[in-house]
Amino acid sequence: MASGDRVESRLGGPTQLGTSTTVLTTAAAGHTYVIKQIVIANTDTVDRTVTLAVGSAATAANRIMSALPIGANDLMVWDTALVLAAGETLQGLSDTASKVTVTLVGWDKTN
Repeated sequence: MASGDRVESRLGGPTQLGTSTTVLTTAAAGHTYVIKQIVIANTDTVDRTVTLAVGSAATAANRIMSALPIGANDLMVWDTALVLAAGETLQGLSDTASKVTVTLVGWDKTN
């Protein structure tokens, strides 16, 4: 891939969230990730909450989504243009483990 090329890709997942911070993706060295959609599936029979953050932990200062409720057996597709520079991560957690699955799709651009 030449510098500046971009490829539509699954950038992370499917990954089940835990109750502590789970890494969903890390932009590779020499690449920039542009996350265009975040697909969140709640496979539980009760509503669950999801928190997402850019950085090393899902702290309040890094959050892009904080305790967002996802309905029981529901799916949310969030259209975005979240840019991760090389080495940056997107992380998340849920109010319960192994019930919420996240998949990331977008562009992988070489620097």
